[in-house]
Amino acid sequence: MERSILKRFILLLFFLGVLIGNFSLRAAPEKSVPLARNFIFASVNGEVITSDEVLRLTGTKEQQARAVYSGERLETVIYNYRKDAVNDLIDDILVQAEFSRYNYTLSKQDIEREIDRIGTAIGCRSREQLIRRLQKEGSGMEELEMNARKKLMVQMMIYRQLRIADPISPKEVYEYFQANESSYSSAEKIGLAMLKLDSARTDLEKVSAEITAGLSADPGKFEEFVRRYNPELGSGDLGEIDRKLLRPEFAAAFEEFQVGLVAGPIKVYDGVVWLKITSWKPAQKPVFKEVEERIKSDLQRKKQEKILEDYIQQLRNGAVIEYFL
Repeated sequence: MERSILKRFILLLFFLGVLIGNFSLRAAPEKSVPLARNFIFASVNGEVITSDEVLRLTGTKEQQARAVYSGERLETVIYNYRKDAVNDLIDDILVQAEFSRYNYTLSKQDIEREIDRIGTAIGCRSREQLIRRLQKEGSGMEELEMNARKKLMVQMMIYRQLRIADPISPKEVYEYFQANESSYSSAEKIGLAMLKLDSARTDLEKVSAEITAGLSADPGKFEEFVRRYNPELGSGDLGEIDRKLLRPEFAAAFEEFQVGLVAGPIKVYDGVVWLKITSWKPAQKPVFKEVEERIKSDLQRKKQEKILEDYIQQLRNGAVIEYFL
């Protein structure tokens, strides 16, 4: 009898938490109001995911969002942050349960090595540098350690499936190349330098006419004009740009893309500009042998991602998951 009363009391607390938690999530306040502790956002096989767990993953991002968004947009952004975090935590719980079922273990050294590997991959040479990088990106060591643990668990759990996965055949690689050849092509590249006059200049028309006449007579004076009117731009070099990404008015200014050609004046929203082509690289079709290994890597990555996706979905299909978002 006492156990029955206790059980009903626990269930009452559970659903009270659900109701309050659900309201708090959907009606995310515009100002940074502290969220009460331990509202339940989801449960998986009876194990609950609380607001404390979720906010440890989303807290910093939510603060940043409050500085950028407001109203319904803010509510949507925060809701999506929390929903993604809940799904990550659900996957984590399922993988950990499966990991334990197989009696696998992870040592502290395993996790530390994985953290070091992640740090090295993103260019951090020390743990202190890694911590600063994480803080700058709104994360922290706790989240990274959780991700490292989860990654190692998942790697171990899908390893058995990867071992029996069919190897990628040369035929598969070549057929993928034929179907996705454009993905491995080198895009046409245009190198540009820019000279600009601001629309606020009172002598805009006069100086613009002088520059245009000077460049028509001698395109080689482009750098001289840049130094005179845009000293802050150095040589005016904009670097290489994909031909397809050029602003339409810039692309239309050239009848052909030949190194040394100058075009302008071109009207822009805050003035006029002149452009000079400093380099040009035509689009190039890929040579199969040169991209074969890259394609193999891409196919292997896609296969592993599909195995992981199917594996997680299989775990979810066998679990009782409830959302209270």
